[in-house]
Amino acid sequence: MHLNAVRKGLLRAVTAFAMVGLGLWGNAEVANAKSTVFNTGDAALKGAPQGVYLGSGTTSDYFTIDKTVATASGTNAANLVDAGSPAGTANSAIQISKNGVKDSWGSIWSKQQSFDLSKPESASMWIYASGENSTDAGDGMAFVLQNGGTDVYSGPGESMGVWGVPDSLFAQTNVASTAIQNSWALEFDTYPNGKGGIPTQPTYGFLDPLHLTPIPSWNFSGQNPSTFDVNGDTAGTQTAINDTHIASNYPGDSSTYTETSDYANGKKQLNYSVQNWQGDFYYYTMKHEGFLDEGATGGNGNLSDHRWHHITVDYTPPTTAGGKGSMTYTYNDKDPDTGLPIDSNDYATVPIDLSKFNLASGQSKVRWGFTGSTGAATENNLVVFDQLPGQAQTEATAKLESQDDNDPNTYNEVNSGGSISGGKTVKLTYTFGRTDGDEDWKSVNANLKIPSGLDITSGTIDYPDASYKDSNDNKVDVSKLTTSSDGTSQSLPVSLASGGLTMSGTQHATITLMGTAKNLATDSTGVAENAETSYFTGTNATSSAKTPNFTITPKVNDKLAMDTFKELGTLKVNYGGAEQALVMGTAVPSDKSMTSLIVIHPSINGVSQDPEKLSDIQTTTYPYSTSPYYFDYKIDNDKLKPGANTVSFYATYDTGTDKVTSTTVNATVTAGTVGFGHTSGNMTFKPTTLTGDGQSQVINRADDWSLDVDDSLTKDSVWQVTAKTDGMHADGDNVAVQTPLDGSLIYTDDAGHETTLNSSASPLIASGTSTGDDTSTNIAAGWKDDTGIRLKIGANAVEGNYEGTIDWSFINSVSPS
Repeated sequence: MHLNAVRKGLLRAVTAFAMVGLGLWGNAEVANAKSTVFNTGDAALKGAPQGVYLGSGTTSDYFTIDKTVATASGTNAANLVDAGSPAGTANSAIQISKNGVKDSWGSIWSKQQSFDLSKPESASMWIYASGENSTDAGDGMAFVLQNGGTDVYSGPGESMGVWGVPDSLFAQTNVASTAIQNSWALEFDTYPNGKGGIPTQPTYGFLDPLHLTPIPSWNFSGQNPSTFDVNGDTAGTQTAINDTHIASNYPGDSSTYTETSDYANGKKQLNYSVQNWQGDFYYYTMKHEGFLDEGATGGNGNLSDHRWHHITVDYTPPTTAGGKGSMTYTYNDKDPDTGLPIDSNDYATVPIDLSKFNLASGQSKVRWGFTGSTGAATENNLVVFDQLPGQAQTEATAKLESQDDNDPNTYNEVNSGGSISGGKTVKLTYTFGRTDGDEDWKSVNANLKIPSGLDITSGTIDYPDASYKDSNDNKVDVSKLTTSSDGTSQSLPVSLASGGLTMSGTQHATITLMGTAKNLATDSTGVAENAETSYFTGTNATSSAKTPNFTITPKVNDKLAMDTFKELGTLKVNYGGAEQALVMGTAVPSDKSMTSLIVIHPSINGVSQDPEKLSDIQTTTYPYSTSPYYFDYKIDNDKLKPGANTVSFYATYDTGTDKVTSTTVNATVTAGTVGFGHTSGNMTFKPTTLTGDGQSQVINRADDWSLDVDDSLTKDSVWQVTAKTDGMHADGDNVAVQTPLDGSLIYTDDAGHETTLNSSASPLIASGTSTGDDTSTNIAAGWKDDTGIRLKIGANAVEGNYEGTIDWSFINSVSPS
């Protein structure tokens, strides 16, 4: 923050999104990112996640690799290399740098300017950024958008080929001018440069109270700091960034860098030679926007840890002319071992100022690519794209169903942890298609992985064009089904549209397989079947889908039939509440004299519960209560997880000479939640020029905020959203001791009532009553220019960049705070 004697200038403010739960709120389970370790680059390539085949060497339909660039010495290290394929198809990776090769540089750019800043865009990729034998890895790589050609590169080391390059002798320089111009970059920084030490400022003698004769306390030639990864605007407040990290900014913009001078010893270019010198030296720190701390280098970290990591970059264009767009990057949002989405709270949203790209009139598209470098420390920098920007955005799902015992035309979905009895007819349905993007999803084929316990007998393909017939009459050739060497899974390649299906718009296709569950189980424990991941791979995007894990139970025993009711009982409750769930079922022996011996064996999400005698849990629901074969099984709320829960039952009776076990049946109990779904991430206010007239001002939100409340509570449940804050402070990225803004966040409701947000009271921001269905409501959608959350600044506010955090809370009638 820059302080002016006259309080007049530009003020910018941003609030971070945070949430705490008071009462009941939906807390998505975050999957463990500690996946398979690959200690070498070769191993990482062999075990790479499935992506799009990009080409080989420097030959690609998508990329240009200029082997030499005027601003870099030597040869471009970037290359396209073959990678392993979980789908058994072609796969490749971009290699930006290689472990053991010091002072290397790499850059690779899209052939065309295809990232359209006027439309929503998405890039989805896997990255591997790790060394091999050294504790130090470096320096990292960056995903870059830029409005220029393919022959651009800034410099090695901490510049990573995209950021500015400080003078090697620490002379004063325009660092931004040496960066890639008209660009935005997202860095994956594996070598925190601030750990080299922050230059020590000069001291002054006791007899020099006016500080006229500085005494140098730092030698720039000997200690040679690299200081991009340092927080703080002034020497006295600077602190080092010690961890690997992900962050973004505009490389060619001067506001990205902060200059600090130091009177010290060092070397200087004098009379055509480098000589010892005592005087002013200059070093530069870099402002890290959307900072994500990924921990230390090595296994305890979350970036340079010898693992593949997924990141999705989602761009949202401005909603008003001259407004700003936004970029959300979400890290570790897919499982490297399966390719499937997982919940991640490791994300940031930053504003995108289109003026930084210096677009021509009518231009909206820019080039995209990767840059990277090594210095004294080296590493393998690899990128696998599963969805390319400017191409297609895609999705895929898999559903397993078993035939209903009472109606052969009805199939019931088998959820994770569920069961299927041996011999029962099953149906596997794979649905995949295009959701968005600038290009069609091209030449898509499928490689299906099927649980080994299913005997697949036939299959059909439903194409987007219902009238289309392929060369096999839209039938799946199940003769191509093979079993893995260890017998744990089956693979079935499916060629679509006689060589590859192309889909446009929101077209989807479906593959349906029919078969039976193998009769493998010999006792009530059953045989566990693992989840299996299938891949749908095109030339410009790939998606994956996973079947649930389930158990094959013994074949239905005619001596003891069992079932559950889908319309009776209490099958939906609120997670965290006091209400019990209740599953109603029936167990009927062919020999009615055995009824008194029947024992019910329940399990919840695969965890066995205490068995119950049928006679002890006989239903009280009329008219079923008049029969001894119906039961009520009550489930305490604390045994349920948020969302769908699989409750399974089997029954037994034992006469001493004859032990009979029924098939296993399932019921689904839903534990409803309420919580934030999609949000805008960091939310910004409009940059405002202070008037300097001693009057307060109210600053409105920049663009539209999105605060979606996802509600799956039971009907008529009431929820409320409240908010509080510690206020706005000078930008914490660059200030060690935060300075509060003279002002506060306010909330104005539709009636015009204004409330100041503070750290103690929590005013009501929104409320709702659940319908009993799953709904999503943007509580900020109705905010107008004079309502919702805004920023009121006082007469003594000074120009600068400010930030703060709003803590959102949920309160509900089920579990009151």
